Amino acid sequence: MTRTRIISVCAPKGGAGASFVASNLALGMGLAAKTPTLLIDLDLLRGGAQASLYSLEREVGDHHLGRLAHGGPLTPSEMEPFFLQHPKVPVHLLAAPPVEPPTRLDGGRLYEILLMASLVYKNIVIDTSQPSLNELMGVCIDCSAQAFAVVIPDIISLQSTSQFLQQVERAQFSLNKFQLVLNMANLSTDLSAEEIGLYFQDLLKRPLEHQIPFEPIAVIKSINRGIPLLQRNKAEHLVNSYLGIVKAALKAQPLNLTEVHISLRSDLPLALPEIGSPSSSGKVLTQLPQPMMPGGVPGEIPQPTKALTKVSQAIAGWSPEQYRSTKQQLHKRMLQEMRLNELEFDNPDKRDHIKQQLRDKLSEIMTEDKIEIASRKDRAMLIEELIDEALGLGPLETLLRDESVTEIMVNGPNHIFIERKGKLELSHRTFLDEKQLRVVIDRIVAPLGRRIDESSPMVDARLADGSRVNIIIPPLALNGATLSIRKFPSERLKAQHLVDFGSVTQEMAEFLKGAVEARLNILICGGTGSGKTTLLNIMSSFIPPGARIVTIEDAAELQLHQDHVIRLESRPPNIEGKGQVSIRELVKNSLRMRPDRIVVGEVRGGEALDMLQAMNTGHEGSLTTCHANAPREALARLETMVLMAGVDLPLRAIREQIASAVDLIVHQSRLRDGTRKVTHIVEVNGMEGDIITTQEIFKFEQLSVDGNGHVIGRFKQADIRPSVLDKFVYNGIRVPKSFEAGYQALDTLEDALSDKPEKEKKGFFW
Repeated sequence: MTRTRIISVCAPKGGAGASFVASNLALGMGLAAKTPTLLIDLDLLRGGAQASLYSLEREVGDHHLGRLAHGGPLTPSEMEPFFLQHPKVPVHLLAAPPVEPPTRLDGGRLYEILLMASLVYKNIVIDTSQPSLNELMGVCIDCSAQAFAVVIPDIISLQSTSQFLQQVERAQFSLNKFQLVLNMANLSTDLSAEEIGLYFQDLLKRPLEHQIPFEPIAVIKSINRGIPLLQRNKAEHLVNSYLGIVKAALKAQPLNLTEVHISLRSDLPLALPEIGSPSSSGKVLTQLPQPMMPGGVPGEIPQPTKALTKVSQAIAGWSPEQYRSTKQQLHKRMLQEMRLNELEFDNPDKRDHIKQQLRDKLSEIMTEDKIEIASRKDRAMLIEELIDEALGLGPLETLLRDESVTEIMVNGPNHIFIERKGKLELSHRTFLDEKQLRVVIDRIVAPLGRRIDESSPMVDARLADGSRVNIIIPPLALNGATLSIRKFPSERLKAQHLVDFGSVTQEMAEFLKGAVEARLNILICGGTGSGKTTLLNIMSSFIPPGARIVTIEDAAELQLHQDHVIRLESRPPNIEGKGQVSIRELVKNSLRMRPDRIVVGEVRGGEALDMLQAMNTGHEGSLTTCHANAPREALARLETMVLMAGVDLPLRAIREQIASAVDLIVHQSRLRDGTRKVTHIVEVNGMEGDIITTQEIFKFEQLSVDGNGHVIGRFKQADIRPSVLDKFVYNGIRVPKSFEAGYQALDTLEDALSDKPEKEKKGFFW
């Protein structure tokens, strides 16, 4: 694994001598390491000074950075002619392009150039020549082990440098990468080195690490003769000051550029953007071409690593213990520096501003405490985690924002499992301790007016976006507080999504839509996590506008967008054990609210009897869900739940109630590969003796499992005409096309006497 020490030299204000510092730094590192240092001149505006400082102007010709700015994938062998070798000193130069025509270089290409160069050189010095924080400067900082900011005793230079470094810090780059170099330290008596040091210490909490004395004669001779100062010069104090900078650079730990995550920031401008040309910023470089080692031999290079969810692994060299202790230290400092309870975080207009305040404060604390994180992405990720812990749901915030995560299961503070693509996996995120987990739980339940403590250790709740939450704490949960979150997708799912996912066919979706419009009473069943509530939400959206809909749930999850919706939610007992309102009581009460449709999130007890009675007494088109492993088992579950109502009814009477109330059973399953499918759509025909008879309309038939564990199967439609289609006709709902074959529409007397056109008379009705 190739590791390279890259050093960037910058000066926010021109005329500070940064190019001269970079040229001598490259020579000093080459002499010390006894191997050539590559010096890269990024001056895209003025044509570059490094070729003149090394007397290599004639050798440049077409071999400059501009020729590498565009084109196909690079290899070290292709780049080798562009590395100009000095005949006497161990420095190779990648020269800046000429001023005309202007060169446009984007961050991704610069990263590729640095990556290929790192296969050849152990030390690289970049004369950034970028006066502000743009995309190129961002790549340089990300890839650098150390950066030197050059300033002169000039108030404009001081202000420019301080503004630049503040901008760097706000952009979540590590300010600890930078060391301040005061060039021409004794140039002015108005601003002494001590005063400048205090200025940066007060403003940025940064010391003034290096001072270069003002010896104009030695410097001018070096420039005019094209001989670097460190090559041979008798100015002892000047040479020693440069040697100090060289020693500081060599102490920086080399980096493996393939492990550096380069995020090309959309908020950082490109250097020399072309008018009217699209910007390439905002992209993330994740793939690079196969390199060729010198001599044309194919070489292997690992791809740049993608962002890791485990911060303790993403921060190079950090152990989980160091990550945890550092996080606790920063959290404590943040509480000391900021009065979080006085911040108006609940005010949405001020929330972003408050978050930015916390980011700036945490960046300042990390700089003061010398907490070094090389990767800007990891640094920003750690800061966002701390803000989430202070103001949000801690490590859950990132998982809640991740669209691919559908469920979050917290088993104590040290284990957070997630469901992604139907599969369970252990997340790398953890809580600091049980106390932090309990704080997050209190933040979830408090806005809902609910409580959770030892006297009431279980609670159902919901998040602001409607995601369902179940919480159980000790003494009932032996491994610590347990939290389950069933996430709601940010984009409301529709029937077409189920078709696209392969959960249903287009014919099944059309049939279910027609069934809801035809006011069929529908029972959705399935196992835990099979997607019953999601399917109920989608099917509820089929209810025509204008209907008065009453929804009844333990924790309100359904998101109906019709105009006339009344949402009811059950209530647990208070601290005195009083005030409980059950689902059954809400179902009873809903019958007095003149509902057209009743939608019950889930029946699991005696409310099943009231729901069946509602379906049988004029509230057609009602929907509900229950847990069951098959449609036939769902009927048995309904029988059991009716008996739980405490009403002494014979079994036959219960079954007659079920058979007359339920028209359709929709069964959904989560298969072994994590996919969710509607495996059965079954109609309830009535009674034969003491048995409820059913008939399959659609069925998913599993055929096999492929080598990747994916279930292979097919949906089948029954050849028998479903009797529920009579209700389609009765309610004026067009029969789905998949049921047209083999049947002909019958002209009624009313159709024959009407003035409708012939083609409308014979539609698709029975």
